[in-house]
Amino acid sequence: MHESNPFIVADAPAADRAAFFRRTYGLVAAAFGAFAVTLYALFVSGIAETFMRSIAGVGNWGMLGVMVLFWVGTTAAQSLAFSRASRLAQYAGLGLYVLLQAIIFVPLIYYTAIVTKGNPGEILIPACLATGALVVALTAVVFMTNLDFSFLKVAIVIGSICALGIVIVSLFAGWSLGAWFSIAMIVLMATVILYQTNEVKNTMETDQHVAAAFVLFSSFVTLLFYVIRLFAGRRE
Repeated sequence: MHESNPFIVADAPAADRAAFFRRTYGLVAAAFGAFAVTLYALFVSGIAETFMRSIAGVGNWGMLGVMVLFWVGTTAAQSLAFSRASRLAQYAGLGLYVLLQAIIFVPLIYYTAIVTKGNPGEILIPACLATGALVVALTAVVFMTNLDFSFLKVAIVIGSICALGIVIVSLFAGWSLGAWFSIAMIVLMATVILYQTNEVKNTMETDQHVAAAFVLFSSFVTLLFYVIRLFAGRRE
C-alpha cells in the first residue's frame, strides 16, 4: 500500500526516514538470500550445467547473446521495480532481476570451482566478506559525511561505456581481461555505490523502497561479481 503523502527521503520526518531505510535494506538482504538460493538451485538441478554447455556450443556469440538478453531483462525488471502501478509489479521486477543476476553468475561460479579444484568456498567466502565490508564503508561515507556525490554521474557514465566497449571487443579479439580490469571495475562500482546511495537518500520518496532496493542490490551484486573475479584470477 502506497503512502498517501510520501516525502523525499532526506526531507522526511525521522521516523519515516528510518522506516524507509529499514524496508530498503531489509529487501536488499532478502534479495541476496533469494540470489544465493537461486544459484544453488541452478547448480543442484543441473540447469547451470546445461546453460554452460549451450554457451560453449556457440562460442563468443553465445556470451554476447547472454549479455543482450541480460540487458533486455534488466530494462524490463527496472521498469517494473520503478512502476507506481502496484506493489506486486515492483516486487516482480526485483525478483526478475535477482534471477537474471543468478544466471549471469553461473559462468563465474564454474570458473571459481575450476581454479579451486572443486572448492569455490575458498574464494566465495572471503570475496563476500570483502564486498560486505566495502559496502558498509561506502554507505557510511554517504550517511556520515552528508557530502553530495551527484557529481560522480558523468564519471560513471563514461566509465560504464568504456567498460562495455572493452568487454565486447575482448569477446571477439580473444583478449583475456586480467586483474587490472577487475580492479578498474571494482573502483567503478565503488563510485556507483557512492552515487546511488546518495541518490536514494536525496531524490527518492519514502514509498519507493522497492525501487531503492533494486538500485542498491544492483550495484552491490555487481561489485561482488568483480571482487570474486579478482580473487579467482589470483588463483590461476
